[in-house]
Amino acid sequence: METFLLHTQEKEALELASLIRIPSGTKLPKGWGGHLVIHWGGAHDELPNVPALQPLRAIVRVQKRTRREELLSLHGIKTLASHAPGFNERVAFTHKYKVAVFHLQTLAVYENKESHLVAEKSFLNQKQLQKEAVYREVDPELANFHVRRASREAVKAIYALGLDYGLVTVGVLQTGHTLVLNVDPVPKLNKKLTQLFAQAIDRFDAALTKELQRKERVMLGSDPEFLLRSPQGTVVFADRFLTREGAVACDAIVLSGHRLILPLAELRPQPSTDPRELLRNLHATMRLAARSIPDESLAWLSGGMPMGGFPLGGHIHFSRCWLNGHLLRALDNYLALPLILIEAETTRKRRPRYGFLGDFRRKSHGGFEYRTLPSWLESPEITRGVFALASLIADNYWQLPWWPLQASDIQAAYYRGDKQELRLIVAKLWQELEQLKAYGQFATSLNRLRARIELMESWNEGEDIRKAWKITPYSRKEAIEPAIML
Repeated sequence: METFLLHTQEKEALELASLIRIPSGTKLPKGWGGHLVIHWGGAHDELPNVPALQPLRAIVRVQKRTRREELLSLHGIKTLASHAPGFNERVAFTHKYKVAVFHLQTLAVYENKESHLVAEKSFLNQKQLQKEAVYREVDPELANFHVRRASREAVKAIYALGLDYGLVTVGVLQTGHTLVLNVDPVPKLNKKLTQLFAQAIDRFDAALTKELQRKERVMLGSDPEFLLRSPQGTVVFADRFLTREGAVACDAIVLSGHRLILPLAELRPQPSTDPRELLRNLHATMRLAARSIPDESLAWLSGGMPMGGFPLGGHIHFSRCWLNGHLLRALDNYLALPLILIEAETTRKRRPRYGFLGDFRRKSHGGFEYRTLPSWLESPEITRGVFALASLIADNYWQLPWWPLQASDIQAAYYRGDKQELRLIVAKLWQELEQLKAYGQFATSLNRLRARIELMESWNEGEDIRKAWKITPYSRKEAIEPAIML
């Protein structure tokens, strides 16, 4: 057992303790040899230097409604305050849900079948539930678009607030937009939810135990995007040359009304446990892309928003490791945050709708996709460093406990791209990375990226990336330099 449920004898905590396999109590046993504490309730003290789920400071912060809604808005999550400032109007919803979340997963969704106004009826009073049936559990097999969207918003809200579990109330407006109406970090549980939380806690402990025993290196993949620009300065849609399948493909942007357009080109290299091999595989897909896009007059652009309305991503795929909140927060702090210092002024325009912290998507192969980063294809040097850094973090994240992005002022600096405010923090983060034994394995690639970050030398989103990568028509033999050899 690697986890311990720490509580102050709250009713829900005692009921959970009677169902879970892991130990629990009001204080850690003397000589406890586990790894992580799960806090339930906010009446006890933090334990310094002990990894935890549900930090107490996050619980306290979230219980203040105005503060909570400020933080959610910072992450691009709409709330009632942002939709109806001052609460001077009654807001009608087509659907309203309560979503139970534990550690990046939805445990259950309950739909309000009767009341669609701001004022809510009781959810957890069992007698009232039986009598009025205001909230009814949604069968996962029958989950529609609105249920799935409410679930995604709930998981996103829990993570954005620095929490690991809670009960999130989500309303769906007549326009189809969702509002997060409430987040309860110390939820009252009915019988069904008590069972679901207990099962989730035991699953978490089992997965943590397995992850701590992992010896194999993480498998890395990627699917960075780029944009095609004509000599006249207009966007040429990638679906003119590419299909949606294959190692080089086109990707979509969703417009209002759920309309899809396919303007983006996407590279899908073969994954590898070696970041250097992944770089070579990526270069091979770029050469394939050059054959698939025969119009050499089109410039290939990367970054975050090289042209208005066309956000780009540099997604990195992880497998052979466990998707968990500690890994996501390590990637946010030690990968996404340092890259802010070399992004262009236009890059930040994709945030917070895209590039929000902790953005992930589970994949059918069992791994996950980290979606926070912009497209980092500006040069082989940056790409090589990004791959090396992602690999280092994924295999050593339990040794990277400092998360400055838990502070709201640092989150705000991240979203607005404030390089000066973040400079010293990034320097300290890099010092922690250098203390890892595995750092030396990729020191050359990492040190080159660090040097670029320290200079705060911004990439140029208007530059054709084919030049740096020596892709046709920039592949003359005399142009090959050691700096870009793969």
